[in-house]
Amino acid sequence: MELRTDHSTSNDDVQLWLMSILAFTIFYVNYMVAPLIPAFLREFSAPTDQLSWLLAGYLVVYGISTLVFGALSDWWGRAPVLVVLLCFAATTIFMVSFAGSWHTLVVARVLSGAGCGGIVTIGLATVGDRYPYAVQGRPMGRMFGAIAGGIGFGSTLGPILNPIFGWRNEFRVLASVCCLGAVLICKDVRSSIRVHRRPISLGRVLREYFAILDTPRGGRTVMFIFCNGAFHGGIFAWLGLLLTRRYHLHDTGIGLALAGYGLPGIFLGTTIGGWGDSYGRRYVVPFGFLWAAACAFLLLPHSPRFIVALVITALSLGFDATHPLMSSITTSLDPQHRGQITGFATFANFLGMGTGALFFQHLIVFSFNIAIATFASIQTVLGLTALYGFRGERPSRIRSAKLTTT
Repeated sequence: MELRTDHSTSNDDVQLWLMSILAFTIFYVNYMVAPLIPAFLREFSAPTDQLSWLLAGYLVVYGISTLVFGALSDWWGRAPVLVVLLCFAATTIFMVSFAGSWHTLVVARVLSGAGCGGIVTIGLATVGDRYPYAVQGRPMGRMFGAIAGGIGFGSTLGPILNPIFGWRNEFRVLASVCCLGAVLICKDVRSSIRVHRRPISLGRVLREYFAILDTPRGGRTVMFIFCNGAFHGGIFAWLGLLLTRRYHLHDTGIGLALAGYGLPGIFLGTTIGGWGDSYGRRYVVPFGFLWAAACAFLLLPHSPRFIVALVITALSLGFDATHPLMSSITTSLDPQHRGQITGFATFANFLGMGTGALFFQHLIVFSFNIAIATFASIQTVLGLTALYGFRGERPSRIRSAKLTTT
């Protein structure tokens, strides 16, 4: 049984800001690597196909770890598991900063995926614990606004600061933030949600995952999360290389071109979440799919750099209008196993991102335009399918969900 201590509104807000800062840090770590791929190629003289595992390998391990740590946070409590993960993440991120060869870099990066994997998952589960489904849009919007900020600043400052500060020092600073987060959570552990439930068998856990997929609402949402992750992860993973080849940009130029990626989530994340609460996911989510597809098509022509930067900025809005709202659907499926289900949704997202990065890499062999056109076409089909798939996500369903979650 899950027991909840009494929370004031201000304490909930403080906890939400702490989870948002951690989410920002983790996604900064996630997204600073892709635009640094050209720099890694120069520094380590490594083959492109091997360094692709810095992205795909990390994302797959990240996704798998969410399955484990989401369930563990249901059994042992959010705070204890989160503290352990933050300490492990800090250790492995420090390891990345001391890599002396591309082999060590890849291994340390993949290991850091295991440490970082459950942190945001537990943060999202905590939001689901503290806020009913009917009003989750705004706090989820803040969480994903922080995620978007981490994406935006990581993809921008990551390459820009490399010539000035060095990518190794960037990783060390981020590892220090994880250490500080662990300390703050330990000090505030008394106000965290406590879970008093005996661990269950692995078979039971697997049956619960399959039960999610068997329900039309759960299976449909997880499928869309996977496909959406594949689209955004595949394109973003290789944007740095695209900018290098098409416009002959280096670290600073890549960072400036990606400066707007994630900004819509920072400024509009809460607003978009409010739209989902007010008008229903059935309109906002399909719009996000189709918007992202249109932006990808706009990347096909050889446009001026400023136009490309605007398109990249707009592209991230498609993620902000889809994943946060679909994530809030998963948190409402089974409140008794919210951490496990949130981990499953995060697993689907990052497994999709890793799969998309690998698939996009193979399409690059033919040309970047073929790869982009293929992904944009598939995303268009998904957007049209989402109009039918999410037709039941109306405000009336949200109001009824409020009664069950409260």
